[in-house]
Amino acid sequence: MNIKLTSKDTYKFYINKLLFKGDLNDKEQIIDFVKQIILKKRKSLNLRGFYKVLVYVNKEIGLFIDMTKLEDSSYFNNLDLRVIVNNPSDIYFETEDYFLIKNYQDIRYLDGKFYALIDDFYDEILEKIEFGRFIYGEVAINILAKATIL
Repeated sequence: MNIKLTSKDTYKFYINKLLFKGDLNDKEQIIDFVKQIILKKRKSLNLRGFYKVLVYVNKEIGLFIDMTKLEDSSYFNNLDLRVIVNNPSDIYFETEDYFLIKNYQDIRYLDGKFYALIDDFYDEILEKIEFGRFIYGEVAINILAKATIL
């Protein structure tokens, strides 16, 4: 599992599919699992307030989670989660180096960056992760709508 604070009160989680013991097709199991993970990390991340939690599910890779605080004024040491599951989700790898992804499928280009769909190449991409980042959800939809297919 990887947790990253991207801005004030916004977190990004990645959970490998091997850590999830349930069915990635069952939204209720995913919601329960995500809530359990967040509750376990509550104290270490100092979480309190109302959070919107978007879960992007990829059966080959795992769960990508965006968690954003919406309100905390009326929450004293309480945590409220609104979990929304987007299943299935395409995950792309963004890089400036075309040669890292030249052998992959569905490669796109926009503003000096290349994007490759990583469903079947996740293990290989992990070896190259320091040269790029994962793109998913609204960000991927917006970028890929404008990108040129190579």
